[in-house]
Amino acid sequence: MRVLIVKLSSLGDVVHTIPALQDIRAAFPGAQVDWAVEPAFASLLRRVEGIGDVIECPLRRWRNAWWTSAVRAELATLRKRLQSVRYDAVIDMQGLTKSAWIARNAQGPSHGLANQTEGSSHEWLAAWLVKHPIRIEPRIHAVDRARVLASKALGFATSGPPRYNSPHATIHQVE
Repeated sequence: MRVLIVKLSSLGDVVHTIPALQDIRAAFPGAQVDWAVEPAFASLLRRVEGIGDVIECPLRRWRNAWWTSAVRAELATLRKRLQSVRYDAVIDMQGLTKSAWIARNAQGPSHGLANQTEGSSHEWLAAWLVKHPIRIEPRIHAVDRARVLASKALGFATSGPPRYNSPHATIHQVE
């Protein structure tokens, strides 16, 4: 199984989504999970066990110059990269138009938030852009929202507290 998580920014949002990654890896131990993110957070994700490919999406940088030929060329390169891999599931964890656009341009069935939840910045267009909008309990913590969205998109049950490290990792004490 190959999954793409789309959670572009910000730092807290990216960190809140890591337990969903670990839930996916626990449910599907052989899964390759890639992640689309803003470049500012790519180095953090490259240090997280269980992430295959980190796809940098500099949408913030492009925002103020989207009409230039340089940005249009970079955008075409990103679109080609997103379409070069067939995913079994693409999960838009952010619920924004920009993240749903990334999910829609990736190869594979896209899943995302169908509704706004407490603390989320959901945009109605995002639910329209993904192929499979998923309704989530409106009063839910960001960590739990990501875990529930992943479990509903991939059809597995979450259990236990959130994990930030791989269920297969060993913690070594530094002396």
